[in-house]
Amino acid sequence: MEDILEPNQNQEIEQEEIVIEKEWDRIEKLLVQKNRAALNMAVVEADKLFREVLGIISFGDTVNEAIQNSSNLFSNLKGLLEVRKVYEDIVEVPGFFVDQKIAKDTTAIYLKAILDMMGKDYQPKGAFHAICNELAYFSESRPYLLRTIFLGVLIFLVGVWFLADTAPGQLIVSAAVGLTHFVLNWVWSLVIILAIIFAIVLFSWLFFERRKR
Repeated sequence: MEDILEPNQNQEIEQEEIVIEKEWDRIEKLLVQKNRAALNMAVVEADKLFREVLGIISFGDTVNEAIQNSSNLFSNLKGLLEVRKVYEDIVEVPGFFVDQKIAKDTTAIYLKAILDMMGKDYQPKGAFHAICNELAYFSESRPYLLRTIFLGVLIFLVGVWFLADTAPGQLIVSAAVGLTHFVLNWVWSLVIILAIIFAIVLFSWLFFERRKR
């Protein structure tokens, strides 16, 4: 079923307000999953994002009409119309699923069409931007968990502040420090033991390989 687009010719794309990278991160998370429902959802989300941008730069009674009205913007108009048929099959045909290759190819064409409309090339994100996007995604998908973690840290800091100059507080801090040292020493001991075992196995394997020759 086609969605009707209202005329929006007088509106301009505000690139700062359309967080393409953030929305596309969600689609990429769906694409790496193996279940078919997630792959279908990746195509649906890509089409949704495409229609949001299309509604700003074009107009028409249907999505395909809006595409035709701004066809000069798209570098792969034929491919765009084909992936829209894939989207329509997903939402209209019961039991229709795409495989991972089709999902990736389809969403890639949607992304290129979106960038064609925005008039910019895709720039890979750096590590800082990737971390920020992950935090934003986590805060939206797990808001209660994030709130609980923040509240727990706040309670801990306030508790330390109040108990810092008291005998019970100093006892708790000493116990926490002692436990931390014990755990760290145990972890390092385990790492050393595993390294020794690995070295023994490696040297034994090399020794027997040389004897075989």
